[in-house]
Amino acid sequence: MGLREEKKAEQRRAILDTAVALFRKRGYEQTRVQDIIERLRISEATFFNYFPVKEALLQELAGDQLDISIATVRAELERDDRSVPDRIRRVIRQWALGWSLDRTYNALVASRSRMLSGGQALRTKAMLLYDLYEALFAEGQRRGEIRTDTRPLELAEMLEGIFITIGGNWLFGWWKDRTDPLEERFMNALDVFLDGCKPVARQTTQTRPTVLIDRKASTRCKRPRAT
Repeated sequence: MGLREEKKAEQRRAILDTAVALFRKRGYEQTRVQDIIERLRISEATFFNYFPVKEALLQELAGDQLDISIATVRAELERDDRSVPDRIRRVIRQWALGWSLDRTYNALVASRSRMLSGGQALRTKAMLLYDLYEALFAEGQRRGEIRTDTRPLELAEMLEGIFITIGGNWLFGWWKDRTDPLEERFMNALDVFLDGCKPVARQTTQTRPTVLIDRKASTRCKRPRAT
């Protein structure tokens, strides 16, 4: 990366960091583009050169979160000192801890960027994450740790379903009377899921014993016809 590209990357990062600080302090609706450029002492033209609308900031922030997840799963794929189920637990636990740090802010990013519903701008990164989960489950199948009667991609989709449902319910307070931490909720669901992912034991086919019929004896046992 040349000097010019480095400066552009630094400016982009500065805009994002400033926006995040203001979103957390004032809220998204109360933060104007003018507030961001005044704090950074840049022009409107400079801001819009990087982000055409304010909502684009949230798309970028959601992409950053997906980048972190992608890097985490890649790191787990490169290590073989733990079982695949344990590595999956580590990935989901990191999501839980990261979201728990600032529930309000992460709910904002998830809802406005449509991160949980697969916004088109995030599709490429989301699909890459699916590919990595698929590779992780495939490795688990090769190691004899994951059942082989279900495709790895289907298992990845089930895992993503757990993440979206439980994460979304927690972020937006779907269950008003629940106070259990997000990590606990994720881990409880994950334990049930991974228990179902265990290799299926082969069942031996039991054949019914053959019954030999003595036809002569059968004939002798018949009742005589009435005359």
